[in-house]
Amino acid sequence: MPSIAEEKTAGHKIIAVLPVEMIFTGTRPKNVTEEDIIKIEETESKTFQQFLHDNILRNGNTDRYMLMVSVQNYINTIAMLSEHKISIRDSWYKTDEELASLLNVDAVVRMKVQKKRYMSDAASMGIDYGRQVIGVVLNKNVYVPNKTNDILASCSIISKGETLWNDNYRSASDWDTQPENVINNITRNFASHIPYRKRR
Repeated sequence: MPSIAEEKTAGHKIIAVLPVEMIFTGTRPKNVTEEDIIKIEETESKTFQQFLHDNILRNGNTDRYMLMVSVQNYINTIAMLSEHKISIRDSWYKTDEELASLLNVDAVVRMKVQKKRYMSDAASMGIDYGRQVIGVVLNKNVYVPNKTNDILASCSIISKGETLWNDNYRSASDWDTQPENVINNITRNFASHIPYRKRR
């Protein structure tokens, strides 16, 4: 029996993945300006958008599932927004009706990522180095937490002012984890739950 989300999205033909809203909270590392934060947010926004777009396609078309909608290429999405003088940051605050009409899609996929920073990368590296030194001195493995970020993420499908589907994800990220792996894990999780997939 189809879920409510599946019923409400059944008539959709094409969707667009929007640039991902990025929010950084907590202590800002030294020597990082507000302009730096803006650049980081916008760069990561596009990266998350690309990974979510790719994972929706990858997880929607498998031996077990097929994707029931077309997905507008994320590069085209950005280009169309730019043509209408809508920056990445501007797109975070536009209504779904305005963006869906502009992009000529049935629904938009919005994602928001909040990172809570606990310490600078340099401090995290210091803890990692300290763990190694202690381990050598004591001749044993020593666990010292080196978490630098808590990541809270949400993903929604919105059409005509209504949220048709929503999912949430929480992740701890440390200095040893490659950023691409964190981004891929989060977006793959959302893509595997999106209601546009149907069992073959």
